[in-house]
Formats: sequence, C-alpha cells, structure tokens
Amino acid sequence: MLKDELIKRNLPPLKTRDEMKEIMQREVYGYLPDVPFTYSVSEPVLIEDRYCCGDVHFSYVNMTINIGEKSHSFRIDRLMHVDGRKRPLIIINNFHCMEASHYFPREEMSEYDVDYLLFCYKDVSSDDGDFSTGLAPMLLPEGQNTDTACGKIGIWAWAAMRVLDYGLTLPSTDEKNVMISGHSRLGKTSLYTAMLDERFTFAFSNAAGCAGDSIAHGSTGKIFENISRKERLRGENISDIVANFPYWFCRNYRKYTKDNISDIFDQHYLLAAIAPRFVVVGSCDMDAWADPESQQLCCLAASEMWEKDGLQGMKDTENYIVAGESLTDGSIGFFKIHSKHFFSRHSWMRSIEFMEKHKQ
Repeated sequence: MLKDELIKRNLPPLKTRDEMKEIMQREVYGYLPDVPFTYSVSEPVLIEDRYCCGDVHFSYVNMTINIGEKSHSFRIDRLMHVDGRKRPLIIINNFHCMEASHYFPREEMSEYDVDYLLFCYKDVSSDDGDFSTGLAPMLLPEGQNTDTACGKIGIWAWAAMRVLDYGLTLPSTDEKNVMISGHSRLGKTSLYTAMLDERFTFAFSNAAGCAGDSIAHGSTGKIFENISRKERLRGENISDIVANFPYWFCRNYRKYTKDNISDIFDQHYLLAAIAPRFVVVGSCDMDAWADPESQQLCCLAASEMWEKDGLQGMKDTENYIVAGESLTDGSIGFFKIHSKHFFSRHSWMRSIEFMEKHKQ
C-alpha cells in the first residue's frame, strides 16, 4: 500500500489545525495584513446572453478596494444563471480574463448547475517582485519588510476573499457550497485561501506541485522523456521555486532551500488544515515538474485529518493511480488526467463532479 511509501518518506506528523495553519503562514506563505478596507462593485455589464439557450449570462463587474486614501479596481467576470435559483458558486483565481482564457472553457462550464466568478490575478498585482503594483502597496505599504510578511500569493488570496465577499451578496449564491479554484501557482493560492477562509467549503488545486499540493520529503519527480520538448524533467523542489519566484512566499521559506525539506512541516499540513471541509487535487500524468506521485502521497498523508473527525478520507491504493482514474469518494479527493501542465476541461469536469458528490 502507498502508506508504506509515506513511512519511508518520514513526513512530520500532523498537528492540530491551528498549529498547522500557524506553521504554514509563518514558514511558507506569510501572514496577511490586517487592514481596514471598504469595497464597492459596479453594475454588471452584459457581454453575451446566448449560453444555455439564454439561461446563463456572461457579464462582468468592476470591484474597487479602498484602503485609507488609496483605491484599486479590478474586473470580475461572471458566468451566472438568470432563473433566480440558488446554486453552488466557484471563484476562479485565473491567469486570464474569461474571454481570453484557455484554462476555462466557459461554453461547456455553463452547462453545469453552477455559477462562476473569475478574476485575473495580474489585475490584482503583478507576478513579480514589484510590490508597488495594484493592491500590493495598499496591503504592504512598506513591502516585505519582515520575514513573515506575505508575498504575492498572499495578496492574490486576499483578493479572492474580497471576491467571495461580493459573491455572498448575490441572491443566487448557495453559501454552503462555494469553491475556490486555481491552476499551478494559483492552485497553491487556492489552497492557502481556503486554509485561511472557512467560508470556502471546497478547495480545488490543479497541478499546484511544489509548495502547493506535492510533498517535498522524498520528492525527486519521475524522470521521463518529454518527446515534444526533447528534454528530461524532474520534480520541482524548494530551491528551484525560491530561486525563480521568491516573491510568492514569505522570506522565512528561503531557510529550507539547502535541504529542500523542513523537519517541522510539509505540504500535507496545508491540505489537512482545510479539514473538515473538502479538498480535491488534480494532477497531470506528464507533469513531472509538479510530481504527480508526490501529489497523491500529499493527499494520502493529509487524509488522516478527516479520518480523525470520523469522516471518509482518501482511499489508500496498492499503486499510484494512472491517467483517467480518480479517488474522490472521500472528503479529500485526487484524480489524474492524461496531460502536460495544463488546466483542461477534463480537470474542470472532475472537480465539479467532486463538488456535486459532496455538496452540502
């Protein structure tokens, strides 16, 4: 069974939710600033009303955040039913706006009995070490001036919570069934957001990998030939991610680049701290950089937290699952599709099926 592999990897044992939440903030992502704010939202602007024979409208609003004398606005795209019934809501922290996104097939997604709010993360703050863009100078006026101040992942997470503030004002929102979702770096962000904000009943991370949904202990990645790129790939580690994206995290995370692990935590703490709510992790079988095997082990290691609450965790298996297989009967789920590092319609379908299976 794969639990034997977990024993070999010698993961730090789970702690209480509060302890794990504290560790992941202090050592990896940083603390969000506690600042007074107000927000306002414009009237919706209709773009298209043809979805589902007119039952779903594609529109957008502009959200303005006010902190002190400063303000910043960003767009929120809406794909929403117009029959007045309450539905689950999915908030998407995305790489693009809805019109331009190849990570969100809106025509197909509109056929599900779900509403969506989507925003582009770069509209919130740039994806670099510049803390003078968007919301960054409002939330961190002195930049990352301490070892535990949040990085850009924290700023994007803070914005997702504000989108949820707005979503919960909509009469069509079923507040018991709200999901936060994201791919890659925004998958890391979605898990961090759900850990901090218990109003999210569901968290979905797709191919989040290192510093997201993949454990670091024993993770080297499954090396294989990538035919299209003609290169050999391995799993990303802490040294890799901090070298390329130090500004995503708090400064404390840099302490772990030498050994590429920590003796006091691993990423199963992030998933387990969301329990007893619901988590589903999507994996791509050709995404060696995200290390699909370590993703499955991360979910299995976190599963114990749900089991302690008397809930069904994730099924242990003799072997790692293959593309097309899912382990989604428990409150923490995992599935794998045949793909490179991509957020496909197949991943979306699996995540919504998980939500439908477990909705409250």
